[in-house]
Amino acid sequence: MVAMRLRNARMLDLTRGVAGRPHDIVVSGSRLHRSEVTTTGAGDDGAEIDLQGRWVMPGLWDAHVHVDLWAMACRWPDAGTADSAAELCAQLGGIDAQDPGAEPIVAMGAQHWRWPDELDGAMLDAISLTRPVVVVAANLHTAWANRAARRHWEMDREEFADGILREKDAFMLEDRFSVVDEALLDGWVARAQEQAAARGIVGVTDMQHGAGRVRTWRRRAARPDQLLRVVIACWADSLDEAIESGMRTDHPIDEAGWLRGGPLKIISDGSFTAQTAWCTHPYGDPGRGPGPYGAPSITHEELATLMSRGELHGLQTAVHAIGDRAIGMALDCFAETGATGSIEHAAAPSASDISRMAELGLHASVQPVHMLADRELVEERWPAGTERFFPLRSMLDCGVPLVFGTDAPVVPVDPWLTIQTAVLRALPGQEAWHRREALSIAQALRASTGRIGTLVPGGHADLIVLDENPLETAPERLARTEVFLTMSNGRLTWWADAAV
Repeated sequence: MVAMRLRNARMLDLTRGVAGRPHDIVVSGSRLHRSEVTTTGAGDDGAEIDLQGRWVMPGLWDAHVHVDLWAMACRWPDAGTADSAAELCAQLGGIDAQDPGAEPIVAMGAQHWRWPDELDGAMLDAISLTRPVVVVAANLHTAWANRAARRHWEMDREEFADGILREKDAFMLEDRFSVVDEALLDGWVARAQEQAAARGIVGVTDMQHGAGRVRTWRRRAARPDQLLRVVIACWADSLDEAIESGMRTDHPIDEAGWLRGGPLKIISDGSFTAQTAWCTHPYGDPGRGPGPYGAPSITHEELATLMSRGELHGLQTAVHAIGDRAIGMALDCFAETGATGSIEHAAAPSASDISRMAELGLHASVQPVHMLADRELVEERWPAGTERFFPLRSMLDCGVPLVFGTDAPVVPVDPWLTIQTAVLRALPGQEAWHRREALSIAQALRASTGRIGTLVPGGHADLIVLDENPLETAPERLARTEVFLTMSNGRLTWWADAAV
């Protein structure tokens, strides 16, 4: 087997916070081997790269990505640049005028909670009565569609007459506009993987909704441009399909090592910015959501039944739970069923529920960058209780393992911004939001590597090489970290020297 030798590597141990002396790393297939001394020549007729004393650490994972939507968002209009509904409609009208075709216009990333005005279907009808026009909120839990879009995707019902779709209805629309040419979408996904690899990402957990996800990823993983390892989740409506395929959490799906079975994902509430996260304390402006406290998306009985069925067939459960009431219900169901898994988002757990998460052996899959958007709304809606939001340090100190992600396309796949936000709890120059909940750089890095502290001989060849030691980087500079080299599953997926 042809090997690759990485010469003069300084291995970072994220658990002890130290760097080793320079040595060679040999990659054979998808596994790592250590050479105690640096040598000349690659050996085994393989290639070699002299790292010249650069720092090597475990590769970064994004633990929560909607891969197809992320790839589409990289190609479609960005609604996040608009400061109002009127401004966004003017932008979309310009797109229609510049390219007056019949192809749907789908703009993603609208930060509607910051707008002074409200978007509706009539405003999108004014752009075009014949061309489908859709806007998706950055949180993915709200969407707007003109009448042409509702007809095109067979959602022209009386209940959607105002053009506003929330929660499961928004997800349904997202499913329908995500059905694009297979080869085209695979190409978009491949390009998105390139961007992620350049930032040091070696793998993602794909939370994309829809049927046939294992089949889809088998096809993609067979391509020569597959760059990320993928953990594939299923949803309740594809649970039968996952069971029939034999998928089990953390078990390999393909022989090449790119794919593993993931969890059963279940949505239990909405989001803060849509005012649908289910909370104990009322929102200050209940008119913008389904009620003063948000709302559950599933009943206790339904959640427990799904968890039990997943556990019976070897599938852990990943429960989307943002508000404290949703988190509490999810933990009740974990305790009753004996299921294992995670709380996805875990944005506002009570102190007692943090302890329960630890006792139940669950981990929290958190997206720190979300606090940058949620902070403004939380301080407006709950000014007296903001300390309970994104309690990262409290969870870690209580024994709840953390894994980080982005929920892309909610925010871009950028692990270094994630790490910086967990450490600063603010943008550079801003006052930290409850600084006592900030993590150390080493803690944030471990949460971004899937809790892997160091690379070991015989382990997976999932690694990154950095010009600077991130443990010694000023926190406000972490988001500007440059990745010299990325390797995933033994494949060189990014090399800065080759990109010049």
